[in-house]
Amino acid sequence: MFKKILIATDNSPLMRNAIQYTANAFPYADFHLINVVNTSDGSIPQTPMIQKHLKDISKDALKKGRKILKQMGIEDVKLAMPEGVPSKEIMKYISEKDIDLIVMATHSKSGTQRVHIGDTALHSLQITHIPTLVFACPCEIEQPTKIFNPTTFSKYSVEGTMLALKMAKYHGADLTVYHFGEIDAEASVKKIQRMAKKEGVPLKLVRKPGASDEDILEQVGKYDLMVGSRGRGGILYKFRFIFPWLALSKLEKELIAESEIPFLLVGD
Repeated sequence: MFKKILIATDNSPLMRNAIQYTANAFPYADFHLINVVNTSDGSIPQTPMIQKHLKDISKDALKKGRKILKQMGIEDVKLAMPEGVPSKEIMKYISEKDIDLIVMATHSKSGTQRVHIGDTALHSLQITHIPTLVFACPCEIEQPTKIFNPTTFSKYSVEGTMLALKMAKYHGADLTVYHFGEIDAEASVKKIQRMAKKEGVPLKLVRKPGASDEDILEQVGKYDLMVGSRGRGGILYKFRFIFPWLALSKLEKELIAESEIPFLLVGD
């Protein structure tokens, strides 16, 4: 499935859960751990003492992450502790090491507050071109058996459905494709149905044209893994390379921040 996995680790309980889940889901991958020493935060005086403290925190996070992976049966783990802007250093590492999956925790806030995703996760999600497995809250450490794929069947979101099919086949899981878009998708639907039949993936297609963000969020709790696309239709998305904040819509931000299950987000 995924050959090289990069985990952007920290010392949080949520990240511990994310590491355990990923190691259990993809035990045969090569694992890399990264914790960036953030030297770009202007609110923190970069004195020698502060720099040493930040490096000690990073070393501790990497040490604990490697220990968790070892407990999960992953022995050979590559560690990286670069300095700079976290999202930029993560993207640089992905490019240099040919990583094909990145794992992050969002540490997000929602509910009565405006939906807010942690800065490093948000910036990384806006610019990465590889799949990202995002955790907003702890989950069960088990193989996924029910996968949820919300989609509009735009040319970008079809990529998410393709990956959802591959994940379902890899884990022997059932796949529900939840079509909430308004566009004519018969060609895409038939393609997905043919592929699911060929690969032996149990497929359920739910059609809910015009479903609201709340409708989609209500579905998530019925499953144990969500796979979707960062890509969306519309002219604004075409400018995402110039203005990265256009890469994620309101719905995608809500799903990232509020999902009760891991969210595998496909780039482009």
